[in-house]
Amino acid sequence: MSNDVVPSPSGSFLDEINLPKLVAGPAGEAIARLIGGAVDIPAAWLAQVAQGVKDKTAAKTAVSKAVADAAANLAKNDPEIVQRAAHSLLSKELRHQTNKEAVAKKALEELGDEPLSKTEKPDDDWFNVFERYAEDASSEQFQDIWGRILAGQLRKPKAFSLQTLRFVSELDEHIASLFEKWSARVIDGDYIADPPKQGDEFTELLQLEDFGLVSGASAQLTKTLTIKEDPPSPQLRRLSFEFKDHTLIALMHDPVSITIQNVLLTRVGREIYTITKAKGTLQPIKEFANSLPKHNAESIVCFPKNAIGGGLPSVLWTKPTQDQDGQAGTGN
Repeated sequence: MSNDVVPSPSGSFLDEINLPKLVAGPAGEAIARLIGGAVDIPAAWLAQVAQGVKDKTAAKTAVSKAVADAAANLAKNDPEIVQRAAHSLLSKELRHQTNKEAVAKKALEELGDEPLSKTEKPDDDWFNVFERYAEDASSEQFQDIWGRILAGQLRKPKAFSLQTLRFVSELDEHIASLFEKWSARVIDGDYIADPPKQGDEFTELLQLEDFGLVSGASAQLTKTLTIKEDPPSPQLRRLSFEFKDHTLIALMHDPVSITIQNVLLTRVGREIYTITKAKGTLQPIKEFANSLPKHNAESIVCFPKNAIGGGLPSVLWTKPTQDQDGQAGTGN
């Protein structure tokens, strides 16, 4: 009888990706623990995987004996039940192993060539919980999410709480995709400005709130940004707003006081936001720039992040110029 749980023979995924040169030490131990091999990667893992197939086959006989000893009376009447029980256990373990190795692959792809040999490894309690959830990640989308979480935890210890791990284990694809969509509008990794109060988008925020990713969708939350010096200085003040792939800079004259209606990300939402992969777009940034008060502003400029050479800024608004008759000209 064929077993579609057992993966077809193939080369290690390490043959297909650029293994980080410095995945060693605590980071290497974490990856190796997830895949069930020794610390040395990739040689020990390759040997482990090859030997693992033989070990699982041998384990099937041992498990069959243990089950037979524990259920001797039942086995007398139905000896095939022992074989079915052993096959079920083996299939489950192979499925878990396949899922964990897929998560390990995603984590390594996410890490790329980052030097992580000196990073702090996740503590045992955290990793025990993570491993239980990762072994049940059967879809590619959630294998990718768990891989990003592991990579994020290796980059920054304690980046993801046990609460967030539990939350992701119960996350469904619809909510995951919805939060990815809204991540382009998140500012400073903390809030969504000027949230809608009706229509389809309002319904989406209510869903995210109901699931525990945001709070205040049905309330009137505000955030006030204030810069004031006494006496006022003639120089311009910078207000910076960090979006996913862009930084918005507003140059303002003293005094500055801006009140922004917003929806807050919860602790879980803030942690998950760090691994969202939806590309940021200029449209929500332009909408936010248009909503900022202009009476004390000089200009509003948007800079792309991580662009080669810094990238070219986009001027979203400038103070209107005055013509010779004292009439205001047209700003951008």
